[in-house]
Amino acid sequence: MTLAAAVVAQAETLRIGGTGVALGGMRLLGASYMKQHPDTQIEVLPSLGSSGGIKALLAGAVDIAVSSRALSDEERAAGATSNLYARTPLAVVTSPDAPIEDITTGELEAIYAGETTHWPDGSIIRLVLRPASETDTLLLRKLSPGMDRAVDIAFSRPGLVSATNDQDNAEALERLPGAIGLAAIGQIATEGRRLKILSLDGVLPTVALSAQADYGFVKDLHLVTKPEAAPSAAAFVAFVNSAEGQNILASTGHSPMAE
Repeated sequence: MTLAAAVVAQAETLRIGGTGVALGGMRLLGASYMKQHPDTQIEVLPSLGSSGGIKALLAGAVDIAVSSRALSDEERAAGATSNLYARTPLAVVTSPDAPIEDITTGELEAIYAGETTHWPDGSIIRLVLRPASETDTLLLRKLSPGMDRAVDIAFSRPGLVSATNDQDNAEALERLPGAIGLAAIGQIATEGRRLKILSLDGVLPTVALSAQADYGFVKDLHLVTKPEAAPSAAAFVAFVNSAEGQNILASTGHSPMAE
């Protein structure tokens, strides 16, 4: 056995799972971390969702969870602790072929409500929904009272595409001609997604904008651990919060939030 093979064989595996929007960033951070720490292997699991990742952490199935929401009182009582490490703007996006560059909240309301079903060139609009409890959907509802009502109507419309996790959502938006939906800028950047980002009411979602405290159309990303976490988990969290880790995030559609 070569020395390199021996190091890999003896390496400790650190498992990370949770919200799909954070997985691409975790893979990039993990690759950089492993170059400096060959004794640790970072394994990023397929999307579990925020709640699924936290449940897996508390059950001991993962060492670190990533979440796009704050912890509940019950999760804190069970021993979970969280660290806000980045924010990433949420965007209204379309498939690359959609004949549109910007959209208003009123136009988006009409699409979700089924009042507008075709693009200006006559092609069909294919709306991709996220689950009602998903952070994306909750943020969308907050855009306006009309948007809140339109989302209710959208969930009652038959035949619409529904994407359970962030990766399925991005794939559907890329694949379906004329598709429209929501995606986070950080996921688009870290996964190299071919999606058209629209300006909303004349405002293009940017990392600089997401850093502003009063900007609400944004996803907060948390690292979730337990007090008895292994030293390797604490070391990786420290790396994410370091200048090097935060620079990696800043270059891939995230606004670093570590203090």
